Amino acid sequence: MIANLIFTFVRLIFFLFLSVVIFYLPGLLILSYLKTKLLPLETLFLSFCTGFMLLILSATVWGLLGIRSLSLFLMVFLAIASVLKNGFSEIFFPFKELFKQKVLLGLILLGILIQGFINFPSGFRYGESIYFWSSQGHDGLWHVALMEEIKNHFPPQNPLYAGYKLTNYHYASDILMGEFYRFFPKFSSLDLYFRFFPVIFSLLIGLGAFAFTFRRWGEKAGYWAVFFTYCCGSFGYIVSLLRGGFLFTGETTFWASQGNTILGNPPHTVGIILLTAVATTLAIWQKIKDSRLLLLLSFLGLGLATVKVSSGLIMVLGIGMAGLYFFLFEKKISLLLAGIFLGISNFILLKIISPGAESFLIWQPLWFPRTMMVAKLGDIDWELRRQHYIWKNTWHSWLREASLEMEAILIFIVGNAGIRIVGLGAAVKKFKTIDSLQVFLWTVLAVSIGVVLFFIQKGIVFNLIQFIQIFLHFLGILAGVSVAYLLSRIKSRAGRFFLGLLFVFLAIPTALGNLFDFYYPGKGGPLAKVTPAEISALTWLKNNSSSDAVILTKPFIGNGQYRYPHQPWPISAWYSTPYVYVFSNRDTFLSGEEQLMITGYQTKEDLEAMKKFFKVEDLKYNKAFLQSKKIDFVYVRRDELEGKSLEGISFLKPVFANEESIIYKVENN
Repeated sequence: MIANLIFTFVRLIFFLFLSVVIFYLPGLLILSYLKTKLLPLETLFLSFCTGFMLLILSATVWGLLGIRSLSLFLMVFLAIASVLKNGFSEIFFPFKELFKQKVLLGLILLGILIQGFINFPSGFRYGESIYFWSSQGHDGLWHVALMEEIKNHFPPQNPLYAGYKLTNYHYASDILMGEFYRFFPKFSSLDLYFRFFPVIFSLLIGLGAFAFTFRRWGEKAGYWAVFFTYCCGSFGYIVSLLRGGFLFTGETTFWASQGNTILGNPPHTVGIILLTAVATTLAIWQKIKDSRLLLLLSFLGLGLATVKVSSGLIMVLGIGMAGLYFFLFEKKISLLLAGIFLGISNFILLKIISPGAESFLIWQPLWFPRTMMVAKLGDIDWELRRQHYIWKNTWHSWLREASLEMEAILIFIVGNAGIRIVGLGAAVKKFKTIDSLQVFLWTVLAVSIGVVLFFIQKGIVFNLIQFIQIFLHFLGILAGVSVAYLLSRIKSRAGRFFLGLLFVFLAIPTALGNLFDFYYPGKGGPLAKVTPAEISALTWLKNNSSSDAVILTKPFIGNGQYRYPHQPWPISAWYSTPYVYVFSNRDTFLSGEEQLMITGYQTKEDLEAMKKFFKVEDLKYNKAFLQSKKIDFVYVRRDELEGKSLEGISFLKPVFANEESIIYKVENN
């Protein structure tokens, strides 16, 4: 175990070095041609973000043209050109400045640990098994599966539904990770996803918050913005304390996951990083009005909707409104043109990969506040009163109903915001005059909270709550501005210390609570595992089948985990996951059913056919089913057969078996 940890740390250092080569240096080269004087930490942050977009775009272009080998050649060529143009002293100057910023560096390291430990332990060998915490055995492995698929094919097929293209999903962040994995296949995809990329992503989240805030409001506001970005959670702990519960808990009491768990959602993470990069570029442009910065802004936002729809939509509306303001009051059209370009490019690119994206939204005003009051807070009386006032149907009763709705909205916003709610003060008071950046921020805050208040999503209805995390991110930055301003008004050092300590205390309970929920003995722990026997079986399948083989797995059986007395459960019993594809690197038909449902695939008919197959009642039907779906192997755990047997069937040949798993090869006779 210790040796494995040391080896993983060494590989992390090598990964960070390669990240500088593949992301930072090409991005720095692009920035150097802008000939705009940027601050060192702005250069560091924007270079990485520009490098991200360069890799995503180059991987897409070369992949569609069928010449993917040029992707690595291009990035290395740009890295070498960057060294030749800038020189080593210029290249490493931003890193030196970061290391000089002891407070910032300490906050970033703390933030990487707080955010990272939601991911770091999953997908790691503990003894001979591989364990997964929280939703990582499902959500995390979905992204690992996409990394593996993008490494092997472009454009990607859906690895969980053989024969179908990958559609209705924003997978640009998976292109970023998958292409890097293709460049350097000696890395483990599990290490890249769960441990290595989270370090880079978390670093950029904090660095971006500081760079954006410092440009507009100064150093102290920047420090506080970074703190709120990493360490602030909801007021859920207050609800827990009022009920006699634990202080360090309550992250999703008001529905929304908080920033400290964002690394579990790479599209959302990269989307917020790039949205912050757009905001930072806008802030720089607002100060110096160099039109070349609008080219950088347009490049950073190009196709952001393919990284994350929520970030792309909010960016387009934010830049569009800021550009409209600038056009109306400054009589200049440049920013508005950038907004129009971003709107058109994001719409076209999103429609290519997700033709029915707009159909995922369902108009359902106040669904989240209402369900929060009942399902999350357990206030049945609130709902009964609301229904009573609706039933009475008088003008007075409708006023009372409206007051209940406003109460729920207020609790929803303030509860999720936590102490970041003080940031609303900065959104109003701290701005002396209205400008384009202010309009952008107001639009970002209004749209990100407005979508959640008025819509839900098809499939998994509460998935749309992710919009509010953008609201919380920028509200946290503004909270840093508010707190820095409040502390500057206090003359006493002791007064500043105790007020600052109060803000820290009010911010951190739910952020620390996740670590208690995940890892505290008797409270948390891994939920799922892939056992040595399954690893052995799936490794055999990987080594003894063609790369285009299709694997049939048994559909997920709900509540299957109750067959096992203790956590962690076998992953197939725990949830519908893509683990068979991840560990065998072979397409499945079909697995990860919930993920397929979220992305709009119509799987009902095929799932019914699969269930009928495993009932083993009609062998003629079974043979026709396998042939029609072009199945090459059937993989099952013994405890999934539920007394049924696939033995003795002429067209299924047992080719591997151990104490847990059986693999059958489909014979075409």
